[in-house]
Amino acid sequence: MNRYRKLRTSKYLRYIARHDGFALYHSLYGGLCIVDSDIRYLFEVFQTPRSAHEVVTVGCAFDELRIQSFMQLFEERGFLVEDCSNESGQLEDYLETMEKRLHKGGQVGVVQLVLTNLCNFRCEYCFVNSIYSSKERLDAQASKNNRVMHVEEARTYLENVIDIARKNGKTGLSVQFFGGEPLLNWKVMKFVLEHFGAGEEHGLEITYSVVTNGSLITDEIAAYCKKHKVSVIVSFDAPSGEQRVCKNGKNGGELVEQGLSLLNKYYNHVAFNAVLSSETFAVFGYELVDFALEHYVFEIGVLLDLSPGFYEKYSAKDIVDTLWDVYCYGKQKGVQLTGYWHMIFQQLVHKNLYRTRGFKTCSATGCQLSIEPSGDVFACKGSSGYFGNILRIDELLASENYRKYASRAFSNSPECAGCAIEGFCSGFCLGPLEKKYGSISVMEKNACAVYMELTRRLIADMDSEDVAVFTMQRPEKVEHHARERLS
Repeated sequence: MNRYRKLRTSKYLRYIARHDGFALYHSLYGGLCIVDSDIRYLFEVFQTPRSAHEVVTVGCAFDELRIQSFMQLFEERGFLVEDCSNESGQLEDYLETMEKRLHKGGQVGVVQLVLTNLCNFRCEYCFVNSIYSSKERLDAQASKNNRVMHVEEARTYLENVIDIARKNGKTGLSVQFFGGEPLLNWKVMKFVLEHFGAGEEHGLEITYSVVTNGSLITDEIAAYCKKHKVSVIVSFDAPSGEQRVCKNGKNGGELVEQGLSLLNKYYNHVAFNAVLSSETFAVFGYELVDFALEHYVFEIGVLLDLSPGFYEKYSAKDIVDTLWDVYCYGKQKGVQLTGYWHMIFQQLVHKNLYRTRGFKTCSATGCQLSIEPSGDVFACKGSSGYFGNILRIDELLASENYRKYASRAFSNSPECAGCAIEGFCSGFCLGPLEKKYGSISVMEKNACAVYMELTRRLIADMDSEDVAVFTMQRPEKVEHHARERLS
């Protein structure tokens, strides 16, 4: 390395103090790692563009070769850059490339197949209808022709998407069965699993998941889910809660337990989807983790309330403390709590993950097509963003509304610029933004404080064995375990 070449610390470099040093990452590209106080100090030195030769002459404790090694390593990670560098250039180039492919479907990788809009439960806080705002969405919800998807419709809809995916060189497609309660239309779900299988005869790998209230599981359903490797996501908030109510007014808890027993009988992969909301705040606790363990469920996805009012009713600290307490208890018991909020942290460990993932935390930003029984396509079941009809998929992909949503895959509200998790957070749920602001390019500030603090705690709490660890390794220092060294 040229001893006179100057570098400076990236303006996107973020630090979080830990018990064993500092966590560092690039707020656009990731590369989360742990460093010691010497490296943290050197990044302060490089706030002004300097060469290795200059750093040594200003009284640095390390020799020039070690400083050059430091510069080379962290330039590769994007933590040090040339003074004139356009640091967001990689992302801008990628977005420009993706923009050119949007009308061809290059971003599509997920299908949310709404098998039915009927449900056998009447949960008090169900998002259906409460967050909808566009005429197209309201019309679709009210239409009698949009109640149940039929076999031939499901076949045609998926074939259209598969054709687009293959034309774009995709090797995989994720299909999520959704509702309503999708198992009310088991006939069509069973057909899709049998007809399309794992995708061998359709030129790409197809993976499946189903979001269900868990009350309609039968031996046949459990056996098919196991055979076709369907990830079963059961909506369940708390064993002591009474939010999951059947249409006849009875608590659905007993039916859900019966369903879980059948899923376990066939060794299915099951996860819970729990909602932390105004309605569940008082009952969200350790009992959920204990109940999960009793039923061999080792993952709980926690969805934070979709209503902006939740973040006004409860402070960010109260929300974070409540979730964090259960997260730590779950970690102790071997049950992982995840969610969009956790995906931010997961992505930070990687570098330039956006190149392969296609979205940050929300697949509804361009990567997903949510297909109604009528063939109408929206960004998500929780969104009013209307793209068109799947039977006219070329027209749909060329629509201005699809372009707008797909462009949100990696660019949030202008207000998000400079945020410490800018490159990894998709912002607030689309549906509530559409309804409250009439725009998906708005920042919900109260929710941001929750995401930021949860990310900070996850980084401070992470195991040092899960990321790269770097030290300058002064001779007088003795490290308690092996680390990557700069030499």
